[in-house]
Amino acid sequence: MLNFLRRRWQSLVFRLLFYFLLSMLAIGLLLAASFAYRFQPHFRSDILPNVERYIDYIIADIGTPPDLDTAANLAASLPFEIRVEGPGVDWSSTPRLRPVYSYRLRPAPPPYDGVFIGHHRRDELLLVERGSYRYLFTLDERFNRGSRQRFWVLFVVLGGALLLLYLAIRRLFRPIAAISEQVDKIGDGDLEQRLDESGSRELALLAGGVNRMSERIRSMLDAKSGLLLAISHELRSPLTRMRVNLELLEPGETQQQLIEDLREMEALVGAILESERLGDRHAPLNKSRCAVHELIESVIADHACRDRIVAKLAPVEAEVDNLRLRLLLKNLLDNAGRYSSPEDGPIEVGLQALQQQLVITVTDAGIGVEADEIPRLTEAFYRPDSARQRDTGGYGLGLYLCHLIVVAHGGEMHIDSVPGQGTGVTVKLAR
Repeated sequence: MLNFLRRRWQSLVFRLLFYFLLSMLAIGLLLAASFAYRFQPHFRSDILPNVERYIDYIIADIGTPPDLDTAANLAASLPFEIRVEGPGVDWSSTPRLRPVYSYRLRPAPPPYDGVFIGHHRRDELLLVERGSYRYLFTLDERFNRGSRQRFWVLFVVLGGALLLLYLAIRRLFRPIAAISEQVDKIGDGDLEQRLDESGSRELALLAGGVNRMSERIRSMLDAKSGLLLAISHELRSPLTRMRVNLELLEPGETQQQLIEDLREMEALVGAILESERLGDRHAPLNKSRCAVHELIESVIADHACRDRIVAKLAPVEAEVDNLRLRLLLKNLLDNAGRYSSPEDGPIEVGLQALQQQLVITVTDAGIGVEADEIPRLTEAFYRPDSARQRDTGGYGLGLYLCHLIVVAHGGEMHIDSVPGQGTGVTVKLAR
């Protein structure tokens, strides 16, 4: 819940609505308190002048000395609770009305002689002394009920008005939320969605600007991909002709070196073409049900470092693209073999089933990389400083292709590395 609120707090719309609601709530409470104070009967000015004479009649009915039966009948029929104290008398119409000394009472203002008033919790208290007797009265809820009803009606009406205003503001800001979501999608690479450009002029202009930006970004990316694919395709023909001509030369060290260079160029062109195909979100995968452990075993058997590989494979079946998964494993093993030596120890390959996922791990004990370089290892053509050596080979496309393959399968890839201790790659794919 806390993480959800933190994410929502990053939204301008959420913060505007929060500040608006907070200010409206404060205003509502202030107005409600003001209305409540204004409509609440004031005991001295509103109640005492009317009640004092009325109570004189009640005391006359009770008599001196007091007739407790009469007092009980009056308390039952009138909106008062009564307590009588005096010589030989200590009586109360209700157990909750305590002795007079329990309350803090003060003399009533002139001209009310012998009258004391006070307040206890929600009760208004009035004490009248007649001779040796003291008569304590508390006003019933019915005296204040009307004002409380008016208070709640006003509070509900004000709350309803604030709620309607909140909903109207939320509706007004809804296009901004949609624009924010679209910007997030653009950041994630989804450039196909378009915003509705209807509504107020300012928001319509903003939505139109976001749509044009998205279209221009998509056009630039398509142009870049098209150019890269065209160049890669065009390179294949001269590379093939060069390979044929080299085969016709007299065998020797120079010929073999040139052939190796051509193989690297062909591998680079193939990797570029494959990365562009995988980078297209509409490119389909040729998935089929297969035994993943058998597929890994076959890749290991054909790999140049097979003698150094130790495999711990659980029998797992999954829906995967066989060719892409083979390429993924080959690239991971190539990296592990390229940046470690037989003296460092074996290359460990693991496969296990974890709930609805299959987990593939490839670990070596080679040179490793620095922690700040790990996030960039899956970028195209990026090679860490420790790998920029001619004898290691590679062009920085291996892990980039692995990342694309994993993303195309809807999975995750994590890289952990410690300089001088080795690197571990964990791939999680849906089964």
